[in-house]
Amino acid sequence: MKIGELAKLTNTPTSTIRFYESKGLLKPSTRSANGYRQYSQQNLEKLQLIKFSQSLGFSLDEIPMLRNENDELDHTVIIKRLEQKQKEADELIVQVKRKSERLSSLITLLNSHWSKGQCLPSTTLHQLLAQSDS
Repeated sequence: MKIGELAKLTNTPTSTIRFYESKGLLKPSTRSANGYRQYSQQNLEKLQLIKFSQSLGFSLDEIPMLRNENDELDHTVIIKRLEQKQKEADELIVQVKRKSERLSSLITLLNSHWSKGQCLPSTTLHQLLAQSDS
């Protein structure tokens, strides 16, 4: 298949496919006589794996490290990295929950003052600003 077909099947711009090639993540199977890149089912699966890996938070630089010296997927490395990614995701969830709680508290505080037609006292504002450092 040509690059346009591969792009359509994976919903990936051709420029992105060429970029993956320049990074060494994807290689066309062959080139036709007129120089067009030709891709195989294996290329399609590799591209799908790249996109899936990115959806899990892997960077393009990390993806080659998931393979061993024979270019096969290294199951031990994959499990270890997935566990690390899960830990990172869990930490992000904690941070987002903390941020949501702070936003909720601030909304409640502002509404309580503004509903009485009052501005936030400067001492309260200074306390809130001091908390932003933590």
